[in-house]
Amino acid sequence: MLFRFFILINCFISIVLSAQTMAEQKDYRNTMLMGITYGRQQSIGVLNERFGGSNTVGLNTSYKFGKNWQASFQLNTLFGSVVKENGMFDSISKNGTDLLDVNGNFAEIRLYQRGYMWHFDFGKVIPLSPLNKNSGLLMTAGLGYMEHKIKFFYQRDVLPQLENGYFKGYDRLTNGFMWRGFVGYQRIDDEQMLNFIAGLEWMHGLTQSRRSFDFDTRKADLRQRNDLLIGLKIGVMIAIQGRKAGAKKGQEERYFD
Repeated sequence: MLFRFFILINCFISIVLSAQTMAEQKDYRNTMLMGITYGRQQSIGVLNERFGGSNTVGLNTSYKFGKNWQASFQLNTLFGSVVKENGMFDSISKNGTDLLDVNGNFAEIRLYQRGYMWHFDFGKVIPLSPLNKNSGLLMTAGLGYMEHKIKFFYQRDVLPQLENGYFKGYDRLTNGFMWRGFVGYQRIDDEQMLNFIAGLEWMHGLTQSRRSFDFDTRKADLRQRNDLLIGLKIGVMIAIQGRKAGAKKGQEERYFD
């Protein structure tokens, strides 16, 4: 339903902006894209045992070649507020979440997901309207890097249990290479009024714990993990369009006369 909606929006905007030139077809263009994206993901499998839903906010740089092949690089922060893995402090606290500070008072600790990822992608734009050959169905795949951990937040208390690097025995720092896929809709507006991207992405991290010892389990986590995320990605972009595909330098490059 969402994908069909974006197709209809694209067709409508293309018709409105091209009312005076409907007999003409737009040229394929070399285009540089720079933008900001937001994603909402659901963890799957072993990652779902540790975290709930997560979010990403990122910066994206892409280059669309004249034949609609596209290469891109994206850097994202990863964050969430649902940490399912608990019991880490059971051996040093009364209820697993409250620790005694240096003054003998209980300090409540809140747990969050934090991390980041980057990836290079390559794919193709398949036009869905003859009025705009530079927009349409975008399918990409790529390789990158994923990292996530548990972040501890507490009020201004001094907690010897987590100070001086002791938090590293509990934070479950995990990272490794990943592969990513995306299918969705990308619009590049001839008049630079509305450039956006929206679609479905999935990420598969081949990760491993990077801590040599977990204090609560009293052993190292040596498992090879398959961390899976799937969700929706949207973004807005600035497009810098070059000359049409096949045009020589100095040749007329305008869309409209």
